[in-house]
Amino acid sequence: MIQWIRSLLYFITLILIAVIFIPFMILVSYFMPERQYYPLIRAWCGLALTLLRIIAGVKYKVNGLENIALLKDRPAIIISNHQSTFETFLYPVIFPVYCFVLKKELLRIPIFGQGLKRLNPVAIDRSEGKKALKMMIDSAKARLADHIPLIIFPEGTRVAPDQSIPYKNGAFLVASKLKAPILPVSHNSGCAWPRGKLLKKPGTIEVTIGPLIESEGKSVQELNDATFEWIESHKKQTLAP
Repeated sequence: MIQWIRSLLYFITLILIAVIFIPFMILVSYFMPERQYYPLIRAWCGLALTLLRIIAGVKYKVNGLENIALLKDRPAIIISNHQSTFETFLYPVIFPVYCFVLKKELLRIPIFGQGLKRLNPVAIDRSEGKKALKMMIDSAKARLADHIPLIIFPEGTRVAPDQSIPYKNGAFLVASKLKAPILPVSHNSGCAWPRGKLLKKPGTIEVTIGPLIESEGKSVQELNDATFEWIESHKKQTLAP
């Protein structure tokens, strides 16, 4: 019962702060270059994670932080499994610059969607098929040329920690076409922040950032298989009793 109250308090606090903070960030963003906008997002996401720890008792630990330095000279495509909202708060905190590849409908969410737009994401309408894929490749090429790595969730939806679904090939086709390396990230956030649930479970979320997976010389399916194996194997290690 106490954890339900803590979880509800976290949700209410987060919404109240978002209603004030996000419109402020959107307004300020119109008066600054794009790269100067990242610290504002980092502050907001960092606050959300701090409140998660203080109010709901959910901590996190990141392994492999040294691998982020690999992005300095070689912008890559960051590919991560997706279990909850947690990772959308964490990645703006740990990655200096980034560009989310996301579903276009997320931009329609009141307040939150407007904030996402100011990050200049690659918004995909999956109903457009090949047209959407071409747009993603062209946008990715432009972002990587500016040394801005992309963040892609290849499952296309949030998946429970004890489940696995095949990764969609879009991210790996982009990596193959652009000869961009892949930085894999694995985590078990759904153990503490279950999909679609208000209740947060106290504990420590384990996040692991891997070494680069080279795309040159590999087929799209080989890239998919190598990334899937790395992410899913590290996820299973965090679920072991």
